[in-house]
Amino acid sequence: MPKTTKNAPLTSVISFLEHDLIKLWLKNTTSPNSRAARKQDLVEFIFIFKITSIDDFKAIERADIISWRDSLAKTKVKEGYAIRSIKRKLSSISKFFEFLCDENFVKINPVLGVERPKLKANEGVTQAISTAQAKDLLDTPDPKTLKGKRDRAILATFLFHALRRSELCNLKIKDIVERDGIKQFEIMGKGDKVRYVPINPVAIRRIYEYLEVSGPQHAGNKDSAIFRALSNNKKFSTTGMTPIAIYNLVIRYGQKAGIDTSHYSPHSLRATAATQALINGVDIRKVQYWLGHASIQTTAMYDKRENRPEDSPSYRVSY
Repeated sequence: MPKTTKNAPLTSVISFLEHDLIKLWLKNTTSPNSRAARKQDLVEFIFIFKITSIDDFKAIERADIISWRDSLAKTKVKEGYAIRSIKRKLSSISKFFEFLCDENFVKINPVLGVERPKLKANEGVTQAISTAQAKDLLDTPDPKTLKGKRDRAILATFLFHALRRSELCNLKIKDIVERDGIKQFEIMGKGDKVRYVPINPVAIRRIYEYLEVSGPQHAGNKDSAIFRALSNNKKFSTTGMTPIAIYNLVIRYGQKAGIDTSHYSPHSLRATAATQALINGVDIRKVQYWLGHASIQTTAMYDKRENRPEDSPSYRVSY
């Protein structure tokens, strides 16, 4: 196997990505988000194993993959990578070796047979927030300011529709469509799968209030991002908000609302919305479509009903 005592130089890793086989593998991945994730996972793998030649992949054995898997739990801060991240990295590298096998470049896929860490239903790392916290969060941005109106619309879009952060960032004016007389979001999800999500009345009101103050050049531009970034002079720019800007926004308002943000992120709002739908009797298969999940097992990990402290028997006991 390639030596792993020292990381590969970053410049050689970048140049190595220009190899025809790697470029073809990445090009074959149609989803831009999946392509970016697989590229990052491959870069880390090349970096850790100090791979400088495509032939180095021929020397990788199953024992090397097992050691790498085990090391992932220890190499990121104290806690290591999340189980879902480790599973994704193993999947990415396995798919790359499958491709190399198909191209008759290597004889076997050394990732095959390597056990993935177990992640049980309801053990997802994403934490939902309580109903009371969600209500407080929705009311945290200032409804009188330009920025506050935008941020109120963003939080409502998250909490009433369970969108992924990337899906919210990619929303354009033209993605608010009317179907069967109902305003709906046309969402481009993972794997370029389109789904239609009816827009909650609270959210559509906030979105229109925000678009009204953002100006006709914004609202009238069908190809414009719905949620635009603010420039230094507190005016909306022509570009949409980035995922990191959305992350920082959600964290900032979470802190203002008194939420413990140690396990809180935009994905917490997605888990919260899914949990609320299930609490209110929505069939889990409808929630699966709503979330854009290919597997109902993935949807089950967003079900935090058993973990809600406000539903504890402690609050039902009286003497």
